Amino acid sequence: MPEDQAIAPTRAGTFTQHRVGHAGTAGKVRLGEELPIFCEKCGYLLHGSPQVRCQHCDILQFHCPECGHHQPINTLRPAAQRILGRLRAYGLGFVVFFKINFFLWLLFAWVAMGHEWSYTYDYRALQRVTVSGGGSYSAPTVAQMTLNLENILAFSLFAVPFAMVSRMLLLRWQRGWLIGLVLGAAVCIMVVLGALWRQWEREIPFGPFGHDFVCILALTMACCMAGGGLIWPLWCGLVHLFLPKGTAAALLDWQRSLATGKAEALVRE
Repeated sequence: MPEDQAIAPTRAGTFTQHRVGHAGTAGKVRLGEELPIFCEKCGYLLHGSPQVRCQHCDILQFHCPECGHHQPINTLRPAAQRILGRLRAYGLGFVVFFKINFFLWLLFAWVAMGHEWSYTYDYRALQRVTVSGGGSYSAPTVAQMTLNLENILAFSLFAVPFAMVSRMLLLRWQRGWLIGLVLGAAVCIMVVLGALWRQWEREIPFGPFGHDFVCILALTMACCMAGGGLIWPLWCGLVHLFLPKGTAAALLDWQRSLATGKAEALVRE
């Protein structure tokens, strides 16, 4: 055959070139038409075929007119689809497990905060304690919490990071200040439970609810609301500062979609 003689393209090749060229000039290429697609069962050319959803599922797929095979547009083998489904299930399970442990253990830590900080000892007012063996000793008097720089820093430096991290784990809800309010209420309840535990354990005759204890609870509530309300603008600023523009926009759009439900809709398509 002479070298200057062109080989006539096949019918399938002509159809493929026409479809790709038309899609390139008209606009965005439809999902599943980036490359020529063939039926996994009989080899029939499916490129350009209508994309349908059958009555048994909502997966977008090709319907082979030659053999009737239903082929998802992602062209993955069934085994690969099962593996990806299991990996996704394991990932979701790990996320749920992490969140449950995060909130349970840190709320228990707030119980410990209430247990340790709700009462103090007044070493200037000693009391005489008599033991069952007949002896006696001097012990400091138990008193309610007194407000000072130490417990202010302890509660505020624990409440702000806790509210910030908790807010980022609860992106499904939009209002950060409301999440901070709920977190602050839960934290205050845990602190009160810890204080009552200390009173019951040490058999203290008076309760922990003094003026300074109430001030600490109010400070903790305010810190939780501030952390929950300020973390999202701060996070957006850090993302735009350290990530490229396109990557930052994609990440923030995905995180915003968690509250609107668009992420689940995109997964089903």
